[in-house]
Amino acid sequence: MFVVWKGKRLICVLSVLIAVQLALGGFLIARNLPAKKTNLIDFTVVIDAGHGGIDGGVVGVDGVKEASLNLAYSKELGAIFERAGFNVVYTRKNEGGLYGLPTKGFKLRDMQERKRIIEETHPNMMISIHMNKFSADTRSGPQVFYQQGERDGQSLAENLQKVFNDFTGINREAIAGDYYVCRETSCPAVIVECGFLSNPEECAALQRSDYRNRICNLIFNGIMLFLYTG
Repeated sequence: MFVVWKGKRLICVLSVLIAVQLALGGFLIARNLPAKKTNLIDFTVVIDAGHGGIDGGVVGVDGVKEASLNLAYSKELGAIFERAGFNVVYTRKNEGGLYGLPTKGFKLRDMQERKRIIEETHPNMMISIHMNKFSADTRSGPQVFYQQGERDGQSLAENLQKVFNDFTGINREAIAGDYYVCRETSCPAVIVECGFLSNPEECAALQRSDYRNRICNLIFNGIMLFLYTG
């Protein structure tokens, strides 16, 4: 199967045989391409761990900070991509923020630094990892967001949401809006809210390594579905 990307998307041909296992497995990829860099696939994914430093994001019902979970999920997801042969770039690799000094305007500087990293990387895809919160403590499950009017971002978000819906049994739609990290990115880009820290049961699950691995594998599966279906 040859997957061809045009326009804003990746301009190359990947010789990929994909077997789909959306329930428990993942996509098994076989390819015979000359490697550029040290990777098997000339395809770069930027993984953006939201928040960091003095910006801890939302706080779970047990006090856990979103920023720390975002980082853990980003590293887990990146490891899955790296094992599959993809190039991975992280906007944030530790608990610190990207804003320099914690002075006025730090949030804008943080977002601008993420934009700079993404632009200089020239990635084929950007995934921003976050955690959710809602007034009702019963809401649960991953939710995907994309930039309004971005067709590729919408397709990526819808494929991810489909995989999540199959997992949770909750019928959700990917949500369009105006999001800086997606708007300022020229490649397909989405924000993945991995779950609700306002839900006590899900908040506890999101902190377990087995659940983190499951969600990250679902993200990988959704991205493979997007690449496979075009």
